[in-house]
Amino acid sequence: MLNLQKLLHPKPAQKTVTITLPEGEVLGMNVSSLQEAEINDIKITGTSKYVESFPEFSKSAKGNFLAIKCDEATKGETINWELSEAKTKGKGTLDEDGILVVQLHSNTQTITLKNGETSKVLDLKGLTLSPSE
Repeated sequence: MLNLQKLLHPKPAQKTVTITLPEGEVLGMNVSSLQEAEINDIKITGTSKYVESFPEFSKSAKGNFLAIKCDEATKGETINWELSEAKTKGKGTLDEDGILVVQLHSNTQTITLKNGETSKVLDLKGLTLSPSE
């Protein structure tokens, strides 16, 4: 027998959070100058390179950065993000390019991305933060 309640109130479709690594330039900086990283679902591994000057991020920005892209934001979905233990720019909403650039000070930080009720927490423990030279 059909459950009339389920037909009248179908469960909303589960939203997704798909993370990739951007290519080319972000905020006027070539991604390859920022990082050599790989992503496997929620684990990010590789190297965040030390950047001496990143004026498009902020006026006196220098340090380690990570750039990621969320496909759902490019399709008009609202994706909110939060960086744990942030020293600058700790949370926000992605714009339609879907690209997030964060400044890191430790690989124990996490990045949480939320699309409605769905969230994904990125694990950065496998990411090496290069020191300044």
